[in-house]
Order: sequence, then structure tokens, then C-alpha cells
Amino acid sequence: MRRAAPPCLVLIAVLALPALARANDASLEHALHGYESKLTTDIGYLADFSAPSRGGASGALSRISGTQKDLSAAYRAASGQQGSSSTGRSGRSLVLSALSEANTAAGDAKASADAARSGNSSAARSDANKERGVIDQAIPRFEQGGKDLHLF
Repeated sequence: MRRAAPPCLVLIAVLALPALARANDASLEHALHGYESKLTTDIGYLADFSAPSRGGASGALSRISGTQKDLSAAYRAASGQQGSSSTGRSGRSLVLSALSEANTAAGDAKASADAARSGNSSAARSDANKERGVIDQAIPRFEQGGKDLHLF
């Protein structure tokens, strides 16, 4: 009986590893699932962002502030989890990269709104163009990472 115990324990451990891998990927998916609708709305806003008028700058700044909070919260949630399968790790990496780029884009949008509020429409347009370039790079990463993590 004692001779059979070590091989049985090894067999149980080997059989349990795939279940643990799925559990870690599932916890990563679950952590991000709560942000799915917020991120969809926020990324859509950033994708459609254009330099606001002087009068619309305050509203844009308020919306951008909320977007930055959502992006930061989602980043914390994703970075606090680990994917255990190669697809889960790849999806997590893509989502973290996209969230970082989206946060940079939100910073550019804020700079655009700040410039518009101060009356510098040229700088507002320039910053809005920078924002659009950065968010255009982030969107494909969000799409692939979301598919990898079964978010949509």
C-alpha cells in the first residue's frame, strides 16, 4: 500500500493541474467581466473623441475623468490576476497593454479638453489627433484580449 501512495499522489496532482489552470483563467475572466460594459462605453467614447469647443470642455473633462477611473480600476483588476493557460496569459497581456494605451489616450483627450477650455483650439485639435492615434492602436488589443478571455 505504501508503494502505491506516491504514484497515486502524483497522478492526482497531474490530473488536477488542468482544473487549476481553468480556475485561474476563470477568475481572471470573472475579475474583468464586471468592467466589460464600462470599458465598451469608455473605449467607444475615446474612439469617437474630437476636440471639444470651449463651452463643451468642462463636460468632456468630467467624462474623461470617469473614463480614467474605469480604466485604472480595470487595470488593477486584471493585474491582480494570473492566467494559467497560454491563452489566458496572452489575453491578460493584451488587455493590460490595451488598458495602458487607453489610459494614455485618455490623458491626451484630457490635454485636448484643457487646451480647448483655455481657448487654444490648435493645441486641442493636435492633442485630439494624438489621442485618436493611440486609441486606434489599443482597440485591436482589446478585441483580441477580450476574445482570448471570453469576455465577448
